[in-house]
Amino acid sequence: MTAAPGGPGPVPPATALSDRVGEESFTGHVMLDTTDVLQRALRSLDRIVEIEGQSGVGDTSPLGPAPAGRAVSGAASGESSSAGPVAADPGPARPTGQDRREAILDGASALFAERGYHGASLRDISKQVGISHPGMLHHFASKETLLNAVIDRLEAHAQGLLDSTDQLSGSSVALLAALEGPWSPAQHSMALLATLSAEIVNPEHPGRMRIARLRLVHEHILETILESLAERGELRSGTEPAFVARTAFSLLLGQAVREKSVRTLQRRNGAVAEHDVRQFVTCFLGS
Repeated sequence: MTAAPGGPGPVPPATALSDRVGEESFTGHVMLDTTDVLQRALRSLDRIVEIEGQSGVGDTSPLGPAPAGRAVSGAASGESSSAGPVAADPGPARPTGQDRREAILDGASALFAERGYHGASLRDISKQVGISHPGMLHHFASKETLLNAVIDRLEAHAQGLLDSTDQLSGSSVALLAALEGPWSPAQHSMALLATLSAEIVNPEHPGRMRIARLRLVHEHILETILESLAERGELRSGTEPAFVARTAFSLLLGQAVREKSVRTLQRRNGAVAEHDVRQFVTCFLGS
């Protein structure tokens, strides 16, 4: 993977697939170097830890004296003991800076998925997380900075799938399993991508370029897998992998929206979203 323009670190996976490479700086957005990528790709990756970020420091203050009555001497108890005073229970561990940063990213991701970037303020997010507004600004100086960190997570999710392309191309069974796993419309990452994808019709959206490139990455991965299946005769004759990839991913994002809207209003749950995507792709499988 080549160095990102304008700064150190590898290029996000969508960069190589865009015809507008170089128009956006990726300074400060370093992709994760994923290991054991198949395992990462076949589970929910919503809690990926950023490699860029403030390293947290826990509470290193010395323990205070034991509370009265906790340390009992041998003379007072009538028993002989060589043990010293019992240390006080330090209580729950205080969250580190990195823990707090991850909690903010969780809260921002949830609100961006539900309300969109423009519909969620930093104060809304700080309230969701349970921290003060100044505390929020200590970790993320602006909402755009926070959005970029949220998109970093989405890129890391896509990177896990990209690194697993060979394994997912092994059989149609692996592809269909992935459509009900990391590509499931019920996954938070897909719901978030669906909301942000709808928002970037606004040319002034700060995440426009990166979100558009992310869609290209997912479509590229699906197309590559389908091309491998076609080479082995596992796609129906005349099927165009690029068409199926684009259409399937558009259906997937549409189903992610339906999961959070129509389905929540139905008295009966009806069809499961990932089953619809799976059934669509299955129509093109077979010799």
